[in-house]
Amino acid sequence: MTPNDSMRPLPPRHRAARRLRKRSAMHKRTIGWFFLGCMLFASMFILLACVVDPLQLYHKPWFYKPVYTTEERYQNAGLAKNYEYETIIIGSSMTENFFPSKVEEAIGGKTMKLSFRGSYVDEQYMAAKLALGTGQVKTVLWGLDYFALKTNINEGQNAFPYYLYDRNFLNDYKYWFNYTHYERLIRGLVRQYRTGHVQGLEGLYNWNFSVKFGEDVTIRHYRKALTEEAIAAKVNEEDPLEVVQGNFNKYVLSLIEAHPDVKFLIYYPPYSILRHVVWRETNPERYEYQLFMKEWMYEQFSRFPNVEVYDFQTEADWSFHLDYYKDMSHHHQDINTWIAQAIGRRDPKYLVTADNVRDFVEELDRQVDEATVSDDDRLFRVRVFLDDGGGLTPISLGTLMIGNGGNLRVPAKGLAELLGAELEWERETKHLRLTAGDRTFELTVGETTALADGETIELTDPAQLIGGTTFVPLAETAAAFGWEASRTDLGDREFEVLLKAPGQR
Repeated sequence: MTPNDSMRPLPPRHRAARRLRKRSAMHKRTIGWFFLGCMLFASMFILLACVVDPLQLYHKPWFYKPVYTTEERYQNAGLAKNYEYETIIIGSSMTENFFPSKVEEAIGGKTMKLSFRGSYVDEQYMAAKLALGTGQVKTVLWGLDYFALKTNINEGQNAFPYYLYDRNFLNDYKYWFNYTHYERLIRGLVRQYRTGHVQGLEGLYNWNFSVKFGEDVTIRHYRKALTEEAIAAKVNEEDPLEVVQGNFNKYVLSLIEAHPDVKFLIYYPPYSILRHVVWRETNPERYEYQLFMKEWMYEQFSRFPNVEVYDFQTEADWSFHLDYYKDMSHHHQDINTWIAQAIGRRDPKYLVTADNVRDFVEELDRQVDEATVSDDDRLFRVRVFLDDGGGLTPISLGTLMIGNGGNLRVPAKGLAELLGAELEWERETKHLRLTAGDRTFELTVGETTALADGETIELTDPAQLIGGTTFVPLAETAAAFGWEASRTDLGDREFEVLLKAPGQR
């Protein structure tokens, strides 16, 4: 190569290669700076998120007064981690109306409510475990619903944020970059500034004053549920008892076993009696499972000296008084307070023991038999007895109804069995025929006349078809086969019906 060779311009392909190398190096530097900028921005945002901490997941507020969200599954993680308490409240929406101060007065210990509406025991377990892990819990007040022991079907917006309840800081990114949490915080701070009101923990999650309670509301839910839940029961398969028991062992019993020095106060929430009526009428398998589980769970609980079990589901002064309810399940905050007081004094009326656990089951089943709704939307308590010549025997004919005339309607199937009659049902015409020996009784849903041995008679109330069950007037149907039905009023909403077989008059 001569000296002049180095002065010659590069061939076009070499110049293009050099430009590509320069461009590639610049591109790599740009990408590097971009990623570095992203990392710095993300780090600053994470730092800001940890300082602002809308859910108080890492600490209580440093430079603003607390703002709490009603999104319990998100809020409770911070409350469990960073607040001081000795007693925790665990459960579904049935526990939301507890006032911590009332629980403190009745049971003792600074109280923190960690309720989750619509929750299952695996979710409740996460909150209880997190709180128990702080080492400060002495008492757990746990409202245990049967439905909570079933398989968790919460998903989508209702899915549980398990990442907030573990000790892994890195998976909290779902929290750091969730705009909704910051938006709620800003709205809460603006509301504080405008109203001067600072939200406290005492009324957190309480819905008592945002709903309407009443018999009319509850019975409206009841009538709707009779049809809707009957359809749902045919579509949805009930969890086997083995699954329910497995969830109980995994999420309830395991906590009790792991914390022998903590007092566990378990109670069964007092739904209205109509809640149980609908379960028995539309999903008898589920109803029987619930009754069975009461005895089975007590057997498990009784092995631990740090557990007390209370059953409030047979308190008829509450469950038959529908003005305490906003639907078939959810009750007034006064009942929450009464529950806390009863547990605090270890009231023997509700305390479950080996001697009375079966009594609670039988009494609830008996009350379900007695709960009766009239056509004008009033709840009655009705007892039916059979006079068989050897004394009076209480009997169950299934769910009862009362017509506008005050007369009792009963399920045709149950009454046919009592009368010893054969039942024939014509689905298309909704025509019912009962036959016993040489006697017949025929009636059609909705019609006010019937045929007794071929003779037309007037009915005080027509037959009705509700949720797949045909209800017939008791007095006229029984009389058609020689039986007598007499009524004795015991109060404004309570009466007895005595059935006498032919020859027992």
